[in-house]
Amino acid sequence: MIVYPLQLEEQSATGFTHRIRLTHEDLTEATANTAQTIAIFTVGARSYVSDAAFNLVTPFEDASDNAYNSTTIIVGDGGSTNRYIASAEINVNGSEILAGPGVNTTVNYAYVAADTIDIIFGSMTGKSLSDIDVGELDVYLKVSNLAAYSYTG
Repeated sequence: MIVYPLQLEEQSATGFTHRIRLTHEDLTEATANTAQTIAIFTVGARSYVSDAAFNLVTPFEDASDNAYNSTTIIVGDGGSTNRYIASAEINVNGSEILAGPGVNTTVNYAYVAADTIDIIFGSMTGKSLSDIDVGELDVYLKVSNLAAYSYTG
């Protein structure tokens, strides 16, 4: 996983401040039918997340097993696992969603204490996430550190 803080030109073009690149290599859970949580990064108290989206660069799959047909993602935090992105299918053998917005009713969240933004990859019955050998996903977030702009007089 790589977290890219976007440059001002990219922020202006996309409306996001961060792009997080996750690949099949990040999936290490070897137990069948077991989800894997990956902490993307930590936001501090008085951070504000106002937008989220994802782009499925390359759909995920186990190239040797066409029956592995479901890999889902959700993006959230310690208070709500799907606060930013609700369940989306990213497996090529399922009905993969190539791009998607955040959950509009819960985006716009201010943190009163530090927390991690997490992505949870869901597996399927009888299959292990570590068997996936193809896939690349970008998650986009707009994060502001409000404390950095506080006027103290």
